[in-house]
Parts: sequence; C-alpha cells; structure tokens
Amino acid sequence: MTLKTVLTMGVFDKFFNLGSSIQTYSPKSEQEAWIAIMYASMEIDGYISETEIRKLFQILGQQNLFKNKHIADYYQPAMLAHRKVGSKKIIDCSIPFIQNHNKPVLFALIMQLLLADGIVGKTEKEIARYLTHVFDLELSEVRQVISDMLGKR
Repeated sequence: MTLKTVLTMGVFDKFFNLGSSIQTYSPKSEQEAWIAIMYASMEIDGYISETEIRKLFQILGQQNLFKNKHIADYYQPAMLAHRKVGSKKIIDCSIPFIQNHNKPVLFALIMQLLLADGIVGKTEKEIARYLTHVFDLELSEVRQVISDMLGKR
C-alpha cells in the first residue's frame, strides 16, 4: 500500500467517521433502553421484519413503563444508535438504565419476541445467553421464563 493510499484512507475515515474512534450510546430514559435492548436482540440475526416491529410495539404498549408514552419517540433513537454501535454495544450501554426489578420482565419480553416464529436459531440462543449474563439473572429465573412461555403455547 502506498503512502498516498494510506493518507487518502485516513481522510475518508475522518470525513465519514470510520476511524478507530469508539462509538458510544447513552439512552435518555429507561424506556429508550428497553427498546434499544429489544431492538438489538431482534436484529442479532441481521434482519427485523415489519411483523416483529409491530409485535414489539404491541408488547411495549401493554407495559406500565410505557403507559401514556409514544413508543415511536424512543424507537427511532435506539434504532439509529444501533446502526452506529451494533447489538452487543448498545445492550451493554443500555443495561445500567434498566431497574433491577424490570430485568426479568424485559428478558421475558425479549424471549417472547425471539420465539415468536417458533424457531430458536444459533443467534437467538447466543443472545439469550448473553442477556442472561448481562442482566445478571439466576438460572432459576431463566428456566421459569422459558417454562412459562412454553406453557402458554
């Protein structure tokens, strides 16, 4: 690679913000953090369908945390941030905004979204394990969530 190529790449990196600068994300509320984590979990396989998005809005509309709130106001910043930082980073940055008593609830809702199509792929299993870890959930809590979900089918 020539010096000219290296210098040109550096200019483009700076111009398009592609360099080694670390992108971060900080949700502005617990509601935005919920959506950021849910969006990142659904997008882990590289695709979110319109049906999944509708299901996300439906599920959140039933939660007290979102009562009298416009879910779309939280969805767009989370989606845009996801494009910049990626799934695991957005999850890591959002976890501190989730109250401890809400973590099992949020985990259950995410599992509901991930299992909606009846297929549990490798990426869904990986994100479930990752969320179990970052939410600091007990294995008994995870088993209960899954058992409850399987009982509802």
